Amino acid sequence: MNDAATKSGFLKRHLRLLVASGFLALGLIWIMKRGALPLLPPEGALAHTNWWLVALSALALFLSIILRFARYTFLISSVAHVPMRRILTISSIALGLVTFLPFRLGEFARPAMLREKGRLSGWAVTGTVGAERIIDGVLFGLMLLAGLALAEPHEPLPDHIGSLPVPAKLVPQAALFATVVFVGAFVVMAIFYWWRTTARRITEWSLGLVSKRLAGVLADAVERLSDGLRFLTDPRKTVPFLAVSVVASLLHIWSMQLLADAVGLGQVNFAEATVLTGVLGLAFALPNAPGFFGTIQLALYAGLAVYVTPSQVVTEGAALVFLFYVSYLSQVVLITLGGVLFESRGVTDAPLASPTK
Repeated sequence: MNDAATKSGFLKRHLRLLVASGFLALGLIWIMKRGALPLLPPEGALAHTNWWLVALSALALFLSIILRFARYTFLISSVAHVPMRRILTISSIALGLVTFLPFRLGEFARPAMLREKGRLSGWAVTGTVGAERIIDGVLFGLMLLAGLALAEPHEPLPDHIGSLPVPAKLVPQAALFATVVFVGAFVVMAIFYWWRTTARRITEWSLGLVSKRLAGVLADAVERLSDGLRFLTDPRKTVPFLAVSVVASLLHIWSMQLLADAVGLGQVNFAEATVLTGVLGLAFALPNAPGFFGTIQLALYAGLAVYVTPSQVVTEGAALVFLFYVSYLSQVVLITLGGVLFESRGVTDAPLASPTK
């Protein structure tokens, strides 16, 4: 099958999602316009920007991304040995697909590119990817709640974000709800991993009252995904994975604080930057329009509304939102192109069949 036919087939299979993502992007633009939340910073907002701090912020963000790629070796090692070079290459390509394909279709990239018939199944890789996403959700949620507990919100908290009639106090409530959802998902996967027979029976019995076929399909899917938690039984893999995750998160927070300082929001301290990063991290877990357009902007504006004055949200805050978005997307493009270049040159190695001990 030639490339043209492959592309045509992809478009036909995902046409509805592509159209829906376009409407989602337009809807987010409409929300931002109605809320007077600028897509571009107002004139003069970047006049006093410290570009050295912007560059340092971009470097910290880049290191955070690379560390998140590298930690995957501890997850996948419980299933098969995959060389670090290949993990970095595949993760780089997957990052671009997750970012630019709608509704997180790119999440299927790593399982599709890493699987090898008879040696490494796509379901095994999907399980590790699912575990990674859920653990990230738990970590971002706990980080966000810790930041909310330590940082003092702007008083009084505005009853709007920009001109949107959305109270800023909803941000902590949404953070708690999202954290509970991710913790719940983690608990379900853990139950299926350690007590899978009992969990399967309960699932089939409860959902079987509605549809036995649906109960069986769902139980199969969760059981296979739960295998991604296998690495948790080995402290030699769990401890490094969590340690690298924490360091990557701290770098991301520091990057956000540097960027706030660069645009004139020096009052945003580390705890407040933690909240901004946590809100952003949870927003990344949502179904997205291409480029996470609108999602990133609304998440950062919501976080800023808790700590800076409404007038600063749409001036210095708009500068921060714009610079972060440009920095993030530019890095995604460069990292993805680097991954494609390495993959096309055949620089990567094939994974070995057995997991590391």
